[in-house]
Amino acid sequence: MIVWMLIGVLSFTGNNQVTSSDIVQIHVPTVTVYAGKSSMISIEVEVKQEYHIQANKVKDKFLIPTTVQVTSDEKIIMEKQIFPATKKFKLEGTDDFLDVHDGTFKISIPFKVKKGMQKGKYTLPAKLQYQACDSKTCLSPKIIDFVIQIEVIN
Repeated sequence: MIVWMLIGVLSFTGNNQVTSSDIVQIHVPTVTVYAGKSSMISIEVEVKQEYHIQANKVKDKFLIPTTVQVTSDEKIIMEKQIFPATKKFKLEGTDDFLDVHDGTFKISIPFKVKKGMQKGKYTLPAKLQYQACDSKTCLSPKIIDFVIQIEVIN
């Protein structure tokens, strides 16, 4: 009996806890653009195998959509974000399908740099908010802070 109690305690206190920061990684390459021209920011999102994150548009008010917030410079004009097509996923024990993203996918953000903008490197703070789930449960929503590097050339 004591052996079974000890096994139960060890199974709950071990290093098996997974947090959302362990589940999602993002990569954003520097974007080079001419002053007065348009370009595209490409945010690559990697979701750990066996997990998914909620889509940008969710059907259930209790789910947290995946969003990107960019603090823009007044000379760099962000346009509507483009999220990839979603996949249908059903949590165990439910009848409804969720719209989700998993694996590796890209979020694109078209933008334009105003004419006359000074040549140089610009850093825009950004945040990715998401809610990760596996086949049985959803974790608490998380935010990843990151930066977008834009190099303006003439």
